[in-house]
Amino acid sequence: MPLPQNETSRPKAEPADAAPAARIAVVARDPRLAEAVRAAAALAGVEPPTVLDGHAALMAAVLEGMGGFAHLFLQERMTGVESTLLDALAEASPGANILPLPAHAPPAELEARIRAALRGGPRVPPTPHGGGLAGMAQGLDGDDGLLLRYQPIVRVRDRRLVMVEALARWRGDPVALGPGSFVPALERAGLARRLAAAVARIAASDLMRAGAPAGLAVSVNLPVDELEKRDTLSWIADQLRAARMPRHRLAIELTETSPVRDFSRLGRSVRRLRARGHQVLIDDFEMDDRRRRLLRLPFSGVKLDKDFVQSLATSARARQQVRRLARQGLSMTAEGVSTAAIWRSLRHLGVERAQGFWLARPLPLAALSAWVDRWRASQAG
Repeated sequence: MPLPQNETSRPKAEPADAAPAARIAVVARDPRLAEAVRAAAALAGVEPPTVLDGHAALMAAVLEGMGGFAHLFLQERMTGVESTLLDALAEASPGANILPLPAHAPPAELEARIRAALRGGPRVPPTPHGGGLAGMAQGLDGDDGLLLRYQPIVRVRDRRLVMVEALARWRGDPVALGPGSFVPALERAGLARRLAAAVARIAASDLMRAGAPAGLAVSVNLPVDELEKRDTLSWIADQLRAARMPRHRLAIELTETSPVRDFSRLGRSVRRLRARGHQVLIDDFEMDDRRRRLLRLPFSGVKLDKDFVQSLATSARARQQVRRLARQGLSMTAEGVSTAAIWRSLRHLGVERAQGFWLARPLPLAALSAWVDRWRASQAG
């Protein structure tokens, strides 16, 4: 099913607080498990479940931005690709009760588990692999902890995909953990550098693989205190060299979890990164942002905070501030584009790029190329 072919239409992605597209989803190759969930749903008097019976069905659900489920029942011991697609599906249903179903459980036990979950039984929270913070620190150096989602960034003028943002997740049981569950702890433990290096390493490796969208740039987040350090260029170069990724394909998004300590040093770091071909962006720029003095430094542009962006359709003051930034010659990326009305307003306001659920949710690498193909096909018409 192609994506919309005009800018007044909207893809089927829904914001996280939208009404559920279906109350129950069951992800299982075993038809017996799907039938057990159907029967329990009928007895409970709730909507029949959405059945996703393997790789192809999961892929379609992720590309359509399907989400808002109250319950996710899933077959244990899924394949690697199915597991990463399931993580993305679960991310679109952040309040869901997630329950793994053993394929070989006795029918009475299986039905009892499902009925208990539908009655509001204990929620199974995702838990991290690797033994807490120490395990996470070790996992940053390997391939069994951190995983990435990629959210498309589209140029407003011609709707062309120009970049993706790499967003960190942590492998969990039964699904991946969002950044709020681990990033603050890693930063407090002094591991922000290792986290940023791991994200850059994995993103570069992913996008240089055969089958990944050719030539696509990727942005990664970097805290301001890391960007100020003298050896930042060195470790970034190391990650790209290992993957053989050209420097111009990696952009840096400056996040400010702590105040700028040395304005002059930050300026030098930004200049050196740009001289090497990197875009350097100020992330989460807000209306009346207290960091406006950073605009005096040679950043490539700013990413407008989602709350700022979502006020554009209704706030004349917000639109005035965006126009002022455009007159200064700043390249702007609108985050959190969630409606057609916001999308339509961006071109008139001088915003160059957009990302958000209206375009696509953050996608696993396994789904990124498929989304790109569908997006290009939708524009061809």
